[in-house]
Amino acid sequence: MQADDVVCWPETVSVSAPAHPLSDGDIDASNVRPAYEASLAFGATEAELEAELGWTRAHLEAPGARVSGASTHAHFEWMYRKPRYPDFVLDAVRRHDASSLGVVGLACKTAPTVAAALTLHARFQHLTNRSARYSAELDGPRLTIVERRPGPASLGSLLVSDYTTLVAKHLLGQLALDPPPILGARSRRARVPEAERERFEAFLGAPLELDAEHASLVLDASFLGAPTAVADPELEAYFRGVLERVPITPSRQPPLIEDVRAAIRARLVDGTPTLSQVARPLAIGARTLQRRLASHDTTFAAELDATRRELADAHLADPSLSLAEVAWLLGYSEQASFYRAFRRWHDTTPDAWRRELTAGA
Repeated sequence: MQADDVVCWPETVSVSAPAHPLSDGDIDASNVRPAYEASLAFGATEAELEAELGWTRAHLEAPGARVSGASTHAHFEWMYRKPRYPDFVLDAVRRHDASSLGVVGLACKTAPTVAAALTLHARFQHLTNRSARYSAELDGPRLTIVERRPGPASLGSLLVSDYTTLVAKHLLGQLALDPPPILGARSRRARVPEAERERFEAFLGAPLELDAEHASLVLDASFLGAPTAVADPELEAYFRGVLERVPITPSRQPPLIEDVRAAIRARLVDGTPTLSQVARPLAIGARTLQRRLASHDTTFAAELDATRRELADAHLADPSLSLAEVAWLLGYSEQASFYRAFRRWHDTTPDAWRRELTAGA
């Protein structure tokens, strides 16, 4: 990552509401379970949380469960009125790990450097949380992780912004071999009780600036090149392996087509591959590959589409994969793009297709 790079969440995804009507909520339940458990440790009961927020343990632990961003704001505003609020916040923060960001967090964990992890997060964050937009922005020697949260600046919204800043510090500390070099943090709140501010600054190891336009965490930019603590080859193999575990039936396709499709499958976890990226492992130039595909009456776009279709059918047969994970494994930056492609392939939706598979099993 160079000094003028900006890692941003895709502007095409709505941040004030679910990105498409097929979403059940703004936030994957894995994101809110740490705060839910911390609430129980600091005086709340499951019955109260259900009455106040509509959250139940059964729902939050269900595969693919989601909640609204508004309910998280209500949660923090409710806990703010209880004793020991700073203790609750820091307990919730420390309960977070890569899995609390779902498949996105696990993907970041496989990255070799902090810069690579932030790039992955920027691309896929919307799969687990659409209630705010996060970007990593460079300004000379400073790296700033900025939160942009839409909607009115209610107390709950302001409190959640501070919480996510603390979570970012905690997760970066888990990600890298060395502690993140925090230079400061900014809060959207105009006033923070002194005892609370002291606790948060002690956790950050840096001053907390108040009344900022956006919540943010400021670090030394050298941290981008830091190696991750667990550039885990087994996890990386898992993600790659999911792409490759499609049951391949005997094919009469020419060897070139099989090689192209294999190269596409290997690259999809990083997003939509380009012609040049696929040509490279085949040891031929992009234009040469284009000509050779044309000699077989096909194109790179057609082979990419065919590969994704084959993978989609296989992944949907695996009930352990959520629809968001299937879209990610196919290299789509938005779940809505996967739905559009699937309708074109099968004239139905992925969830309807999966129900039919289950009913016929």
